Amino acid sequence: MDAARMLKANRKVQGKPCGWCEAILQLGEDAAVCTTCAQEHHRPCWESRAGCSTGGCANAPLHRLDLSALGGGEPASMAEMPPGMMACPTCKRAISIGDPFCSACKSVNSPDGIYHGPRTSAPGAVAALVYGIIGLVICGVILGPLAISKGNGAKRAMAENPTLGGGGLATAGVVLGVIDLVMWALVLVAKLAAATGR
Repeated sequence: MDAARMLKANRKVQGKPCGWCEAILQLGEDAAVCTTCAQEHHRPCWESRAGCSTGGCANAPLHRLDLSALGGGEPASMAEMPPGMMACPTCKRAISIGDPFCSACKSVNSPDGIYHGPRTSAPGAVAALVYGIIGLVICGVILGPLAISKGNGAKRAMAENPTLGGGGLATAGVVLGVIDLVMWALVLVAKLAAATGR
């Protein structure tokens, strides 16, 4: 018999704390229910810890000999983690169970793959919007490219760091920067046409 039932969290499982990370299981999340003690887990937590969180359960992870301490050369990512720690699924570095993301590789470790913690605006996101707005009135030829550059830079920073937000501001700044360039190009063309038509 399988050690766990793998399922999408239903109404019976919804609201139960994961035995490993203690976060509440949400409806529709990938879940693993121990077939021996019926303890609920997030499926990624079950798989990363190799079994049930209940002490003494037949499906609890086996205690493995740390060969690296004996000179056996076992990679650190495979050695038994200290209590309260787990290996990052992406880079295999030790992180605390329940950490929203790995500080080393920045990969999100929540069961749904989405960062739910606090965010701060990415550097340049607000500046992109400000440059884009001002460029509609004056110096659009200069401020338009600045808005586009700042907005794209903010988006790159957000892609690398899940704690950064402000995607809407950055996108608005890029769009306004393009509008600035188009609008001022049309103004220049109209002035040239008026000058040559005299």
